[in-house]
Amino acid sequence: MKLVRLIYASRLHEPLNKANIQQILAASERNNSRNGVTGYLCISPNYALQCLEGEREDVNALYNKIASDPRHAGATLLRYTEPWRRLFPEWHMGYSTELSSAAPESSRWRDGKGFNPYLVESDLIENVIEELCERTERTELRA
Repeated sequence: MKLVRLIYASRLHEPLNKANIQQILAASERNNSRNGVTGYLCISPNYALQCLEGEREDVNALYNKIASDPRHAGATLLRYTEPWRRLFPEWHMGYSTELSSAAPESSRWRDGKGFNPYLVESDLIENVIEELCERTERTELRA
């Protein structure tokens, strides 16, 4: 097995409603658990940022399917690595709506709509994902 981590961003045509999000998460849980894929999805009204981890063929096939989803455009691969471990070993798809508040101290990653994942340097995007994930875990622990 060759573990890969793929991180991409996309522009949403319109903000996702609760039903869309629930549908995405339910399909992710079902399909990703079957295929051994784990990851994390973070959205704002304008952008999606997602990390997928698993075997190369499974992750590549899933990304190709996601890239053709009509709910968004401009799916752009930001980082593709062969890590020694998974960031999300327990989450078939972690989720957060925290993307608009990502990296509040960094104005260079912001545009007129807030945080823009396309502006983050590729070698730093994993750090952004990890920070968002930590916030989600802290929120879940408080809930």
